[in-house]
Amino acid sequence: MITRTEFQEIIKLDGQVRGSALNTDAAYVESQEGRAALHRVETTFQTMGYPLQYTKINSMGWYPVCLRVLSLRLIQDVLMLDEAGLRTMGDAAPKFSFLVRVGVNLPLLPAAFTKKIPGYWRRHYRVGELWASEMNGQERSLRLQLRNFRLHPVLCRYFEGYFGRLLQFGFADQQVECRETKCVYEGDACHEYELSWQ
Repeated sequence: MITRTEFQEIIKLDGQVRGSALNTDAAYVESQEGRAALHRVETTFQTMGYPLQYTKINSMGWYPVCLRVLSLRLIQDVLMLDEAGLRTMGDAAPKFSFLVRVGVNLPLLPAAFTKKIPGYWRRHYRVGELWASEMNGQERSLRLQLRNFRLHPVLCRYFEGYFGRLLQFGFADQQVECRETKCVYEGDACHEYELSWQ
């Protein structure tokens, strides 16, 4: 369970995130456990002194990135998600995301897809930079690097699911695997994700 100390550290985080990320969290919780579970998450926000009502979040608005981390941490606690559960939540997120559904066209060719990655990231976050550091069409693999993004470890497993699903949207008939191979919480300079597809 999140402690008040962890909560206080999270609210110090700098940066912004689109409201779409928060609305995606709410849609996932409701799809899995219903409105009552989402109410428990909102009640926990309020108990911690940082009230949040997901229904008041504007998908295109910018919000403090600490809300993104808090949302995931509180959902993790309420739904009792382990690492696999966070990965599953990340995998489901693009299906619920307003920004993915309207206005983000992911190209179907690997080379074109990789060129769109930095812009796609900037549409969602005003912290960190994401780009493809290596693309190998013959081996059907892609490496993504996420730099200047030290928010919270809860995002590591979440992004494994999220990035995998985004690539699968780009290659609709392909099975995609994604795993984090470098992590700032393990002493690396950046987060790195290796994606492969069949």
